[in-house]
Amino acid sequence: MMKKFFDLFSHNLLKKLIALVAAFFMWVFVMNDQDPPINGSYTVPLTISNAPYELMPICAEKTVLVEARAPRSNFVKYDANAFRAYANLEGLSEGDYQITPRVIMPQGFELVEITPSIVNVKLDPLIERQMPIEILTTGSVAEDTTVKEIVQSMDMVTVVGPKSFVDRAVRVYGTVNLSGNASSFELQIPMRTVDDKENPIPFVRVVPSVITVSVDIESGIKKRIVPVVPELTAPEGWELTNITVEPAQVEISGAETAVNSIFTLKTVPFTVQTGQRLFKSTLKLTVPEGVKTEHEEVTVSAEVIRRPIVREKTEN
Repeated sequence: MMKKFFDLFSHNLLKKLIALVAAFFMWVFVMNDQDPPINGSYTVPLTISNAPYELMPICAEKTVLVEARAPRSNFVKYDANAFRAYANLEGLSEGDYQITPRVIMPQGFELVEITPSIVNVKLDPLIERQMPIEILTTGSVAEDTTVKEIVQSMDMVTVVGPKSFVDRAVRVYGTVNLSGNASSFELQIPMRTVDDKENPIPFVRVVPSVITVSVDIESGIKKRIVPVVPELTAPEGWELTNITVEPAQVEISGAETAVNSIFTLKTVPFTVQTGQRLFKSTLKLTVPEGVKTEHEEVTVSAEVIRRPIVREKTEN
């Protein structure tokens, strides 16, 4: 039996080998012709791996472009989800690094190029910082109403993030829209963190991210005319006379409880310099919160004279 099989295999062996080789090359030719290797590219999300627990990785690159070579059918079979690109930060400490991304591809793909080939990664310590909250308002309440008080559920929040970004924070604020409101209301407002140029700061978060604000609105606006009192002083040895204010009285308006407690409006304190006989200047008014007036400034005039020297009489 074995002899017959061996004779069958060895009969015309050379021809059989030639036919086998020819069939192989024909298969390769057909495959290359029908499913040739081509180049293609995928945009793949870049992930950060093995970052130290106490440090935050900061990388501007969010994706990389992976160019690969494979049979045409592979590009039909796989999409970008089959690829993984990552930057390995294992063993690194605080500082700036240039990392070469690594790519994991499905079987049958050959990596041609990855763009960018180097990504910049910063490892920054995570810190917390307590900051006060500012409440800003936009719009105006309904006619014949006024805001009596705005109460916030907390005065301080915690800003959390990489040290280099948290250090840039100069202000945390929330905004309350008053437009058209005629009665008291309560709402939750998100907290925002900005730098000294009023730009939002990335990579940081505010804890808590929202706070509750209560707005107490009073109906009825009271108006009242009050005199203006200039807060002027003169250096030692000098005195001010004939002090006048223009206008001498101003109209104020606001909630009744606020207006009833105001009997005069004072200017900001100002010290008149010596060397001038006549003083005339525009000074701002000190207007209490919740009260409005059409005049934010007044003109103050005065005469500057030397204070008389009083000598005691002596007996002969």
